[in-house]
Amino acid sequence: MDDFYKNLKASSKFQNIFEGTTVTKVPDDWFVLITDIVGSTKAIEEGRYKDVNTAGGLTAIAVANVYGHMDFPFVFGGDGVTFLLPINLLFPIRSAIADTISQVKAAFGLEMRAGIVPVQELYRAGAELFLSKFKASNHYVQCSLFGTALPLAEQWIKEGKDESYLVRENEKILPADFTGFTCRWKDIPSERGEIVSLIVKPNHSDLEVCKKIVTRVLNFIRSEYGEEKDYHPLSLNQIELDNGDHLRKEAVAKTGKHSGIKYRLTLIQIWIERTVMALAMNWKLPIKSGHYSLDRLKEYQVMSADFRKYDGTLKMVIDGSKKHRLALESFLEQLEREGLIHFGLFVSNRSLMTCVLKVASSDEVHFVDGADGGFAMAAKSLKEKLKTS
Repeated sequence: MDDFYKNLKASSKFQNIFEGTTVTKVPDDWFVLITDIVGSTKAIEEGRYKDVNTAGGLTAIAVANVYGHMDFPFVFGGDGVTFLLPINLLFPIRSAIADTISQVKAAFGLEMRAGIVPVQELYRAGAELFLSKFKASNHYVQCSLFGTALPLAEQWIKEGKDESYLVRENEKILPADFTGFTCRWKDIPSERGEIVSLIVKPNHSDLEVCKKIVTRVLNFIRSEYGEEKDYHPLSLNQIELDNGDHLRKEAVAKTGKHSGIKYRLTLIQIWIERTVMALAMNWKLPIKSGHYSLDRLKEYQVMSADFRKYDGTLKMVIDGSKKHRLALESFLEQLEREGLIHFGLFVSNRSLMTCVLKVASSDEVHFVDGADGGFAMAAKSLKEKLKTS
């Protein structure tokens, strides 16, 4: 059962994950599911960064709706999501992902690649896989993943090592359920000048050495940018409800259509809900929806924001000045010269947010990425460095 993960104790602070928190080996009868958008860089260069992020959000809610809650291991990477699956949920989740592949193609014209690799096979190949938990808020517990198994699984999926690892559209048994996916916020401007999407890959294979390297990076970010609240990419003053394009994308995502009665009815419902949200926030009306007090809606977005994570690479979205970013780049370049890391970095002037809610269980997560490509473009820079190293 999935109680293995639910029963793990969660750390109270993100940095504690790297400073003494004991990681737990993933059971060998579990599976790694990796999804990503093929050609995401090209789509982003065409201005479709929101479509790419939306596709990632859809995979997360499709899996969450099979689980029935969100206390399961996953990491959002911008153009895809990595999940760990217990054997008892393997087939319903495989079906949900198969349908999500089809829906993403129909709604956005994007090709989603997905593969499921047995952890046992990764262990047989000599790889390791560990995890830990971090309680980001009362409504969101975040997973962190360690070891060499994920890049190996990704390599096997991309190279087609075993055709049975790939998830195909025709494996759909039941439709994927996207209930709880929302996309109702404008891009969020930086308060301090720049939004940095950062990926740092420790080069050492030893787990403890990697944790020490990440701790050095986090300590520098704290010394340069300040406390977490100082560089948090979501500001209450800057979060605003969207009034058009993002709402239409949510309707497309939920229906798989760009027109028609179902699409129009869904869009009308979204607009009504958006109007109620706006009234509650603007007039401080104590309207309840699930665990939400709608007049405090912006606060929930900040509290459960997924803007820093670890899956073998440190991924962060940071709000700061150009001066801060140049200092950070200089520090990371020095670590690169020492052979300790490789890193990719992308700069925008705003961030974007895609939300996944499990209202019945009061679980939620608000995925944050840099606009105009964010993590996907930082990953492109990192891959180019790794090719020449």
